[in-house]
Amino acid sequence: MRNILTSASVLAIGATALHAYDPDFTRARTGGRPWSISGTVRGFYDDNPTTSPDKIRTTNPLTGRTTTVRPEDSFGIELSPAVYLNLPMEQTFISLGYVYSLRWYEDRDPHDTDQSHEFNGRISHQFSPRHDISADDSFVISQEPSVVEGTGGIITTPTRTDSDILRNRGSVAYNIWLTEVLGLGFGYVNTFYDYDQEGPGSRSALLDRMEHIFRADGKWQINPSLVGILGYQFGINDYTGDEFLYQGTPPAGPKSDIRDTRSHYAYLGADHDFNTQLRASVRLGLQYTDYYKSSESDTSPYVDAGLTYAYAPGSSVKAGVKHQRSATDIVAVDQSGQPTLDAESTAFYAQLSHQITPKFVGSVLGQYQHSTFNQGAADDEGEDIFMAGLMFEYSFTPNWSAHLGYNFDILESDLKGRDYDRNRVFIGVRASY
Repeated sequence: MRNILTSASVLAIGATALHAYDPDFTRARTGGRPWSISGTVRGFYDDNPTTSPDKIRTTNPLTGRTTTVRPEDSFGIELSPAVYLNLPMEQTFISLGYVYSLRWYEDRDPHDTDQSHEFNGRISHQFSPRHDISADDSFVISQEPSVVEGTGGIITTPTRTDSDILRNRGSVAYNIWLTEVLGLGFGYVNTFYDYDQEGPGSRSALLDRMEHIFRADGKWQINPSLVGILGYQFGINDYTGDEFLYQGTPPAGPKSDIRDTRSHYAYLGADHDFNTQLRASVRLGLQYTDYYKSSESDTSPYVDAGLTYAYAPGSSVKAGVKHQRSATDIVAVDQSGQPTLDAESTAFYAQLSHQITPKFVGSVLGQYQHSTFNQGAADDEGEDIFMAGLMFEYSFTPNWSAHLGYNFDILESDLKGRDYDRNRVFIGVRASY
C-alpha cells in the first residue's frame, strides 16, 4: 500500500511540473532546476575607460606651447558572479536574478575600480487563459550608460562619470479578454534615476528624475495570429535634483524642475505571430509634450517596434526601433536664460546569436542612436551614438566555457568637446551550474 501511495505522489508531482506556468521556458534552459549560478573571470583592454574626447588640446600659459592629450588606456581584470532563481508553479511564475561585477583597471587614475549591481525580479500570474497579470522590477547601480539603460533603450548619458548611477524600473501589466475577439490591457511603469554627482551643473542637477507611464490599450483579435492595438499613454517626468542647472558665481538661473513635463501618447499598433519562429510588434503614433514650467510644448512622432526570429535551434535575431522624447545631459543655456529641455531621439538596435556548432556560439550586437536637442543654445543641434559588440563562446562541457569579445563605441556630436571613441577587447572563462 505504501508503494502505491508513493508512486501516486510521484506521478502527481510530475504532472504538476509538466503543466507548470513557465512563460519564459526557464526549465528548458536549466535542465529542470529552479536555480542556476555562474561565475565569470576575464581580462580586458580598454583604450578609453573614461570616455574622454578624442583629442584635448592644452596651451601652456608660460611657454605658449600647445600639446594634444589623448585618452589614457588600461588593461584590467573583471570578476562577475551571478545567481538566478526561477519557480514555475501551476498558475504563477516567479523569477529572480542578481549579477555583480568588479572591474580593476591597471592604469586608470585616480579611480582604478568599478563595481556594478544588477537585480531583476518578475512575478506573473495567469488567472485563466484569457486573464493574466505580471510585475517586473530591474535595479541597477553602474557607471556604464549602456548597462543602466539596457539594450535597445534610449541612452541619455553617453559619457561615463566617476560616480555611480542608480536606476530602478518597476512595471505592472494587466491583460483581460472580454470576449474571444475583444480585450483590454493596462500598465504602469515607474523609472527612478539617482546620480551620485551633486552640485550646480552636476549629473544630479540635470538627470535625477522620476518617470511615470500609465497605459491603456484596446485589443482586437483579428485572426488567431494577429492582434490589433488602439492605445493611449500618459507620461509624467518629475526632475528631483533640486539643483541649479549650471554653475555660476553666485549660482543662478533655472533649477532642475524647469525640465518637468507631462506627455500624452496616442498610437495604433499590432502584435503578429507570422509562425512559431517569427514574431513582430509595432506601435506608431504621436507624443504631445507639455513643458509646463517653461511655457513650451512640442508634438513629435512615437515609434516602438520589435522583431524576434528564432531561425534555427540555438540561433535567433532580435531587432527594433524606438523614437520618443528623452532626457539629456546637455544644458546649453541661451542668451535669454532658456536651457536645453530634452532631446528627440531615435534608436535602432539588432542582436544576432548563431550556434555555429553544438559547442560554439557567436553573437553580434549593434545599436545606433540619433538625438536632436530641444531649446537652449543647443536647439536643433544633434549627435550620433554607435555601439557594436562581437563575442564568441566555446563550451568545453555543459558547465565550462571560454569566450572572446570586442566592443566598439563612438560618439559624434555637433557640440564641441563631446566626440569620443572607445575600443574594448576581453577574453575569459565562465563556470555555470
